[in-house]
Amino acid sequence: MTEVNHLIHSRYIAGLCEQAKFYGIELELRTDFGYLMRLCETLPNKPYPTAMFNPLHHHIGPDNGFWIKGTTDDGEVAHVQAVRFDDLTGTNLAQEYENLTAFYFDPDVSAEEAEICQSFAPIAKKITGRTCYHGENWLRPGDNGLRGQGLSRVLPKIAMSLALVKWNPDYLFGFGYETLVNNGVILQYGYNHFQPGVVRWHRPSRAKPLDVWLAWMERQDLIDMPIIDEKRDIEILGQIRQTHEDRAAVVPNAAE
Repeated sequence: MTEVNHLIHSRYIAGLCEQAKFYGIELELRTDFGYLMRLCETLPNKPYPTAMFNPLHHHIGPDNGFWIKGTTDDGEVAHVQAVRFDDLTGTNLAQEYENLTAFYFDPDVSAEEAEICQSFAPIAKKITGRTCYHGENWLRPGDNGLRGQGLSRVLPKIAMSLALVKWNPDYLFGFGYETLVNNGVILQYGYNHFQPGVVRWHRPSRAKPLDVWLAWMERQDLIDMPIIDEKRDIEILGQIRQTHEDRAAVVPNAAE
């Protein structure tokens, strides 16, 4: 089993945070999930956090969770995301969702009457052991210059690497709608495995069932993220250098 090199990942996280700061986002690591609940009610187009991060429905705090708050120079909240750790040794992801214990500490108390969840993705039965759920990823919409700057390639990886260093999970996973998978957004986050049908969640208070894809990374995928990103950056720099060389070769001919 490959060991986690904490020095490499500490440098990687620091570099990603510097990239976020370059685009005007100052990041803060937090564990007060009650505040996250209240904050999300004020954020535009931000759905209310799932029950996994709600301290009224589930045990969540410094020992098994963290969230990231991103703030602009003028004090406006521009970004949030969250991670929780669960040890699923002796069970699996499909079982946890189907019996609703993934959502609630005590489903008999917190679940709605006739609430059910089905899981059809084969991978959900294989995900077991030490796991991290990564969710609530939100970037402020509007004419603020944040979207379209490549932050989707930066911000999620900060939480992923922090989860690796803190809990050394066997799997890290999240959910995404099919449109996010098809347009490549989930891939930009850093996930490299996808499968539909992981959760079909029926709640009487919801107009229609929640039907999402599973995106996941195995432990080695998380360990390799700094290496993959460095290789990608080298390739990009090489392409830029080659473009400049090609232009330099063409310029004399253009002047004749």
